[in-house]
Amino acid sequence: MLLTEEQIKKMLVEGGFLTEDEYAKAAAAAKNNNKPLTEAVVDLGYLSDAEMGSLVATERGLFFINFLKEKVDPNVLALLPEQVARAQRVVVYKKDKDFLWVAMVNPDNYEFIKLLEKRFQTPLKVVLATPAGIDMVIKNYQKDFLLQAKDLIVKMTKEFHEGDIIRLVDLMINAAHEKRASDIHIEPEEDAVIVRFRIDGVMHEFLRYSLDFHEKVVFRIKILARMRTDEHAQAQDGRFEYKVPQGSFNLRVSIIPVTRGENVVMRILSEMFQRLRLEDLGFLEDNLAKVKRAAKMPHGMIIASGPTGSGKTTTLYAIINILNKPDVSLTTIEDPVEYDIRGVRQIQVNPRTNLTFEAGLKSIVRQDPDIIMVGEIRDPQTAGIAINAALTGHLLLSTLHANDAATTFPRLFEMQVEPFLAASSINLVVAQRLVRRICTNCMESYFLDRDTLAAVRADKELVEMIKKISKADDLKKMRVYRGKGCNLCANTGYTGRLGIFELLEVIEEIRPLIVGKATSRQLHDAAVKQGMRTMMEDGLIKVFKGQTTIEEILRVAKS
Repeated sequence: MLLTEEQIKKMLVEGGFLTEDEYAKAAAAAKNNNKPLTEAVVDLGYLSDAEMGSLVATERGLFFINFLKEKVDPNVLALLPEQVARAQRVVVYKKDKDFLWVAMVNPDNYEFIKLLEKRFQTPLKVVLATPAGIDMVIKNYQKDFLLQAKDLIVKMTKEFHEGDIIRLVDLMINAAHEKRASDIHIEPEEDAVIVRFRIDGVMHEFLRYSLDFHEKVVFRIKILARMRTDEHAQAQDGRFEYKVPQGSFNLRVSIIPVTRGENVVMRILSEMFQRLRLEDLGFLEDNLAKVKRAAKMPHGMIIASGPTGSGKTTTLYAIINILNKPDVSLTTIEDPVEYDIRGVRQIQVNPRTNLTFEAGLKSIVRQDPDIIMVGEIRDPQTAGIAINAALTGHLLLSTLHANDAATTFPRLFEMQVEPFLAASSINLVVAQRLVRRICTNCMESYFLDRDTLAAVRADKELVEMIKKISKADDLKKMRVYRGKGCNLCANTGYTGRLGIFELLEVIEEIRPLIVGKATSRQLHDAAVKQGMRTMMEDGLIKVFKGQTTIEEILRVAKS
C-alpha cells in the first residue's frame, strides 16, 4: 500500500527529519505542482532522493535500491523492453542463481509483477526505487552519446548520408545537455575539428571529426539558428529551441570566421535560471541579508562586478526574480537577452539600429519604470545616464568589469563619473567569482597534501585567515573536503558551481572616501573595518563547510 499523507508526516516530522514548517511548505508545493509529497520534499532540498527512498522503504518494510551506487548489468536490463520500463517505471537490474531482481516505483502493482514472473519463468525479488533512480537507469538503454558520435563518424568516413550531419549535431547537443555543459565549442584546427564542452567553468574535449564534414556541420547549425547560410566572412549570432524527452531548452549561437573555417560556440540556456533564487547562489546568511536590504531600497544602484564568466548576470537575474511583482514596472536592456522573464520588458541591444546601451537607457527612463537593469556599464555615456537614473527615483541594477568590490569605484571614475554622484547613487557592490561545488555523492575528508600546503604557506596573510576560520593551529592536521570521483560527476569530484562574494555597502563611513577619490586599497581596507568579508574569506568558509575545495579557492580567488 502507498503511504498516506498522515503516514508520511509522521515519518518525517516525528522522525525528526523535517520541522512542522518545512513539512507544511512541502505539502503546499506538492499540491500546487500536482506532485507526490515525497517528491516535493526532495525538490525543496530537505532530503536527498536516496534518503527519501530509504525512509519510505523502511516504513513499508521493503528493500531500497540506490542507483547512484548500484551497478546495472546492461544485458539484464535489456530483458525488459525500454518502452515497458518507461511506461511502468520499472527496471530489471540484476540476475543471480535464485532470483531476477526488479526495481519499481510502485511495488504494489501486483498484476504487473505476476506478468513479469510469467514472462521470465523465474522468481522475482522486487525492491523499491525512486522515480529519479529509475530514470537514471533507463538512460542505460541508450549507448553513451560519445560512443554513438564516434561510431557515426567512423560510418561517415566510409559511407556518408546527409542525415548523418543532422544526427551528429543532435548527438553533440544531447551529450552537452546530459553532462550539464554550459557551452559547446566547435573549433576547426589544422588537421581536425575539435568539439569541447565547458562544464562547471572548465573545458573538456568531447570529440574530434574530419575537416571534410565541418562546412556541413556549420550549415546545419546555421539552419537551426536561422542565420545566413551564404555568409562566411562575417560574425553571426542566432538562437534556437531544442527539444529533449524531459522538455526543451534554448541555445544561443555565435559563429565567427577563423583561419581554418568558421568557429562555432553554442551556449545552453537552462530554464532553471528563470526560477533561480538568491539563496541558490551561495550567499552566506549575512551577505544575503545585505543584498535583500539593497533590493528593497526605492532608488539607487546595485552593481555586480567581476571578470567575464563570474556569474554577474545570474546574480542580477536572481535579484530581479524577487523584485518582479505586479505592482512594479521593470525594464531591462541586455546584450544579449538570455532568458525571457514573464512580466519584465526586455530590450535587446542592436548597434545596427543604433539601439545601444546608451540610447536604450535614455528611452527606458522615459517609459516610467520603477526598476531598470542595464546589462553592462561599459562607457562614460551609459555610466552617466545610469547614475542619473539611480538619483532620480529608480532602482538600477548593472554589471561592471572589476577585480574586486573596491576597484569598482576607480573604474567608474575612469568613465568620468563624478565621485560625489557615485557616493550618492550606489547602495551596494557585489564582487564575485564562481567555484566548483564538491560532488556530494563521492565527498570525502582528507588532510592537505605537501604541494597544497606549500602553496598556502607561501602567503602569510592566507595562513592567518585559514587559522582564524578553521580554528586549527597546525595546518597539517586541518581536515578539508574533496570529491573522490564517481559516475555522477564524471570522475571530476565536482558537480555544479557556487559563488564566492565580497559585498561593499556604501554606508556613511565609506561615502567620504569615495567623494575624496580614495584608492581601491584604501576603500577596501575601510570596508573591511566596517565588516566586509573578502572574497578569499568567503571562499575559505565554504571550504570548511564542505561546499568546495581549497584548490578551487586558490585557483579562482587569487586570479
